[in-house]
Parts: sequence; structure tokens; C-alpha cells
Amino acid sequence: MHPEKYIPGTQFSEIQSLYDFDKSLRSILHNALLEYESNLGAEISYRFSEQHPEEHSYLAMDNYSRNSESVASVVGTISSLSNVIKQKSSKRQDNNAIKHYVNNHGHVPLWVLVNFLTFGDLNYFYHNSKNNLKIIIAKDFSKKYNRSYNTNISVDVDSIEAINHMVNHFRNAVAHGEITYSKSLDRGPSYKSIKRNLGLSNFDVTSQKEVFELILSLKLVLNKKDYLTLKKIYLILLIPLLTNFNRLNSLLF
Repeated sequence: MHPEKYIPGTQFSEIQSLYDFDKSLRSILHNALLEYESNLGAEISYRFSEQHPEEHSYLAMDNYSRNSESVASVVGTISSLSNVIKQKSSKRQDNNAIKHYVNNHGHVPLWVLVNFLTFGDLNYFYHNSKNNLKIIIAKDFSKKYNRSYNTNISVDVDSIEAINHMVNHFRNAVAHGEITYSKSLDRGPSYKSIKRNLGLSNFDVTSQKEVFELILSLKLVLNKKDYLTLKKIYLILLIPLLTNFNRLNSLLF
């Protein structure tokens, strides 16, 4: 509702319940998003290094997409990676892994560097990679999903791109304590490929993707145990929320 308005009869306890719900929601999403961030970073570092084992190969433009429309984005990614190395290796009192590798080995392996990147960095790294690398990473997520759920689907590049876009958006909101339960994206990659992968062809998704769509999407890229934990806690959070909204319940029922 824009602008937002109080429903007549709203009680302070209901506002408090919504605040508590959103705080708990951010907590469980934070854990899930960090897990995917770790998974994606591991995939990128392993598969990229497999194709480009040379030292600092991630700083070479030839190892990324050669699409003319991606040149500026590729340069931005390389610049971000270089800046992370520069900042971490120059801190005098910070004995981090990047500084160790620079001082003792003269280079920083990608598997070390990814641990210092933001999800935004990982998102653009994947987006700017060559298409064959993106396909390999998507296939790795497919294999993990199919083993866990005993099925046979193909998580494609479009799905990973769409998930990364959503995760990047919500990751920032969760990390900075923003209101999350009503947050939405009205732009970005299509949700069609995710619906197809999950067998949700009849599931109606408007142009705006919200928390519910995010949680559904994470099923494709999280370990089954982690996803079921996320789903279980999310449902547990919803039940007391509904019972605490007396005014809402009276309007609905």
C-alpha cells in the first residue's frame, strides 16, 4: 500500500510482533544467504581456476566474456578484485590470508581471494564469466540438487543469474537491518526458468519478486538439509505472527 496507512484499531502489540518477525526473518535469511554465498564462491574459484590455472588469471580480461557489451562490467570486476588484494595486503596490523600469500608467495590464489569478496563481487564475477564456465557451474548445482532430491532437472544459467540478482538485493537488506518482509524487486532477470526448474508452472509470479520467491529459489542452490531448515523455521515464524494480528484476522475471517 502506497502510501502506507494504519488499519483502524491497530494495536502497538501488533506492530511489535511484526518488528520481531522481521528481525527473526532477517536472521534466518542471513544464514541461508551466507551458505549460498559460500557455495557460489567455492564453485567459482574451483571451476575458474580449473580453466585458468595461471597465477592471477582472474585479473586478465581475456579470461572473461568477450561480449562487447560486457567490457565495462568486466573491467569493473577486475578492478574490484585488484582493490581487495591491494587493501588487504597493505594493512599493517591485519595478518590476513591475502597478505600472507602476497608476502610469502607473490600471488593470491582465487580460492583465497573469494573469501574476502562481497556477494556483489561474486555476482558480477559469475555474470562476466565466459558462457562455458557459467554452464559448468550451473550443471554442478544441478547434480547436487538431483542427488539430494532424487530427480532429474537441469539448473540453467538463467536460473543462477536470476537467483544471484535476488540474493544480492536481499543480502544487502538483511546485512543492513532494512525492513525485509515487504521488500520486493520489480526489475531483474525473469523468474520463468526458476519456475520451470522447480515444476511450478502454475505458480503466479508478478514482475515483483519478494521473500517468498527468494526462499523458493534457494531450494535450487542450497544443500537439502540447509533448505529444509530454512523452510521449517520460516513456517514456525509465520504461525505466531498470524495469531498476534487480531485486527488482521478479523478482517480476513
